[in-house]
Parts: sequence; C-alpha cells; structure tokens
Amino acid sequence: MSRLIRVSVGTAAVLKLVHCKLDAQPTTAYTMTFSKNRCIANCAFCAQASGSETKANRLSRVTWPKFALTQFINNLSLRKFQAQFQRLCVQTICYPNLIDDLRYVTETFSQKLPNIPLSLALPPIGKKTLQDFFDMGIDRIAISLDAITPTIFDRIKGTGVNGPFTWNQHFQALKSVLSVFGPGRTTTHLIIGLGETEKQAVKLIQKLTDKGITIGLFPFTPIAGTRLENHNRPDIDHYRRIQLAHYLIQNHKIEAAQMQYNTQNQLSNFGLSNKVLTTIITRGEAFQTAGCPSCNRPFFTEKPGGPLYNHPTPPDAQGLDAIQKQLGGLL
Repeated sequence: MSRLIRVSVGTAAVLKLVHCKLDAQPTTAYTMTFSKNRCIANCAFCAQASGSETKANRLSRVTWPKFALTQFINNLSLRKFQAQFQRLCVQTICYPNLIDDLRYVTETFSQKLPNIPLSLALPPIGKKTLQDFFDMGIDRIAISLDAITPTIFDRIKGTGVNGPFTWNQHFQALKSVLSVFGPGRTTTHLIIGLGETEKQAVKLIQKLTDKGITIGLFPFTPIAGTRLENHNRPDIDHYRRIQLAHYLIQNHKIEAAQMQYNTQNQLSNFGLSNKVLTTIITRGEAFQTAGCPSCNRPFFTEKPGGPLYNHPTPPDAQGLDAIQKQLGGLL
C-alpha cells in the first residue's frame, strides 16, 4: 500500500512543500494517487496514459511532485495553511491496487482533516465501493466523460487507443454515483476541442444538467509525449460560446432548446435578451473555472500569460473586454 501521494505544484507551493511563484493560488488542495507504474488506461490526451512518453509527474500542464502522505497532512493541518483551501481533491490513475490505496488515503484524510470537504475523481467503480466512500463522508464523486460524443469517446479513451473504457460504462457509472451520492454531489468533466460541434456540446450539457450532474469544463490542452501532442487547442471563440451556454444551463437561466445555431451548428442566439445576457457576461462568473465548489484549477490548461480559457479568479476589466470581443456578434 502506497504511503506516498502526488500534490499539484501550486498546492505544494501554498503548503511550503516547494518554492515557486504563484500567479493565482488554488482554492482546492489538489492531490493524486501515487503508483510506480503508469495508468493502465491509454487516454489520448493524458500525460499519465500507459502509452504516454511524458514524465510521470505530469497531469495536464501541471507537475505533481510526490510527498509522504504524513508530510502533506501535517502541513495542511496547520491552521495558517488549512485556511487557504475550501476543498480537498483526490484525482486518480488506474492501477491494480487503486481502490486499496484510495481507501487508505480517504480514511486518513477523513480522520486527520475532517473539516475539509473531500472530492474524489475516479474511473468507473462498483456501486458497493461508492457506498463505502459515501459512508466515509466523502462529499462528492467525479467520473470524467471527457468526450462530448460516443464517437469521440471511442477515439480518445476507448477502442481507438486500445483503452479499457466505453461510453455506456461511464454513463452507467455516473448513474451509480447519482443513486448513492444524489444530484448536486455527482460531477463529470468535459473537454472542449476534440471535434465536437457547439450544438452537440450544448445538448450533452443539458442532458447531464437534467440529471443533476455538475460539469467541469476544460479546453483541450496538447501535452508533449501524448498521442494528441500535435492536436490544436480549440478556438477560444468556440470555447467561449460553449462556456457561456454551460453557465446558463447549469445555473438554470435557460434551456438548450431555447438556443439557436447557424448552419455550422455554432451558437448564434442564447435565447435571452441582450440586456440580461450583457449583465451575466459582465459579472464574469460564467468564465471562471467550473466544476466542484471551490475548484479554480489555476493554469491547469493554460499558461499564466494567456489566453485564459478558464479564469481562476474573477476576470478583470481587460479580461472582460477580451471576453466581449470573443463573443462578438452575439450581443
């Protein structure tokens, strides 16, 4: 059983486990299960994939140095550090002893850090194990679809990369999480920029919202050493339109059926008056990182110099001006 854990470099910096400059501090303490071997899955975008040639301490753009679990907990237990975080997240890779390691990690966190809500990001697992995690006091579970359509899923996570996953398996896993944890405590992640249309993305966002599933939205980020290292990032205008639709749907401002599209299946009308839409846009919340409560993931998917697809803090005046231009023609 592993007594080590990976910690995102931003989280480690806040806890004084490493020394580096932070342009924005994480509001969630991000950790990842440790294994000497790579993930047995082979997702085309992932640095941790079995076929990846990226260093094993990477996930997305972020490095994840390893620490003794006791060292991490001791630092996070200090009042001056604990006050910096509103949530603790454990992300996982797939390997044979994952569930045993995860039980140990979550039990330790629950005992030593009982006042911090704990999220787990998991591959599909059995309902009994989900119930065990619920009984431990885990706050919420995330099962990542990543892809917008079954075809894209198969290409990046399933048969197209000799991966172990299927679209139906992931949806069934989300249903199992819903049955144990309930609506509002079930999360999934979607990656934009893998070939989906805006209409397809909005349709799925509505379907997941109707089930009570919270959605963390990510722009695709090419990582050297992965199968998709040469795949382009999404056009930011494309991402902005889906991002705004995501915010409107998840916050029950309007439904997908009321939105309109052009002949390229791009959003052309959000179904709200210009006055209402302008007010929502200028608040900036729609363009901040989305997902579990208090999750801001600073620079997981973008460089500090921008462009910022997901703002880790409220956009400033310059950021809002850029967003207005990216949404040009829709107001």
